[in-house]
Amino acid sequence: MNRPKPKSHRPAIRQLLWHSLMGVALGIVCAGLLLQIDTSHLQNLLGGPDTLLARLRFLLTVAFLFGAGATLTGATFLAGEQADAGGERR
Repeated sequence: MNRPKPKSHRPAIRQLLWHSLMGVALGIVCAGLLLQIDTSHLQNLLGGPDTLLARLRFLLTVAFLFGAGATLTGATFLAGEQADAGGERR
């Protein structure tokens, strides 16, 4: 007999959103810590003049990349959970 699939408490899109927000938050923390290094080495990160706009662009770029990576990781986790819930056991 086929067992009914257990329903998730949250839809997959909402879970992916949480993964994305977690990645963005971690990206902001990591980029913020990188921006606190000595100004003589900061030029290697920014690649231009050390302005507020350059720092913000660096911060948002790193946050976006962390968010995209966390979203892809979350999608992989959700796909694995759905495959296990579908009866495919190892």
